Amino acid sequence: MHYFQYLLIAAISTFSVFSFADALPSAPHILVSGSAELEIKPDQVIIQFKASAIASKGALAKDRVDYQVSSVLANLKKAGFNTEILQRADLYTRAEYDYQKDKRTLIGIRATRNLTYLLTDINKVNQFLDAVLAANIDAIDTLQYGLQSPEQWQAKVRQMAVEDSMGKGAALALAYQAKLGEIYSIDYQYSYSRPSMMRSMKEEMASNTYLVNSIKISDRVQAVFLLIP
Repeated sequence: MHYFQYLLIAAISTFSVFSFADALPSAPHILVSGSAELEIKPDQVIIQFKASAIASKGALAKDRVDYQVSSVLANLKKAGFNTEILQRADLYTRAEYDYQKDKRTLIGIRATRNLTYLLTDINKVNQFLDAVLAANIDAIDTLQYGLQSPEQWQAKVRQMAVEDSMGKGAALALAYQAKLGEIYSIDYQYSYSRPSMMRSMKEEMASNTYLVNSIKISDRVQAVFLLIP
């Protein structure tokens, strides 16, 4: 059994080597990889927070949450923010209890509404949060920093990686007293993920700032060039 497994592994390894060799030209060539990375200042942030209140009855808790949301809208409008893009999820309620040993006592009914805002002026994060907190909102969850046009930045980084591979190829060819010829093949595996950075309100306060320094975007490409002796 072990002998069969060894033969199988050896066969797979040999097949991989031959497959890789088949992808390379018979003429003199060079295989190089290019990489690039950019650090970009975010230009948008998705802010998620909650309006929440507890009362003896669900209807009363709901009224208090509605008042908080109305206060948030009024504060944001007064501060010059577009209140129409504030996303409001459905309100939900749940009972809260105080547990003392084997005894459970009802504290009240908590009503909560999740709120989300897309802020595209990154310099106004501080002003926005001040307006929200002034409405007695005590649960700001996360701030997700991102880019409004990530595809453009990704394309720029990819081009930088391509130029890096060409520069490396030309330099190595020159070092061996040759010249870089035509491109033979390109190996590029595109695995795009929207660049973003999550921060909690606790992290924001600890850093004493509402801004994230930068978001990193990277890319990599592998290419085979022919060589001119």
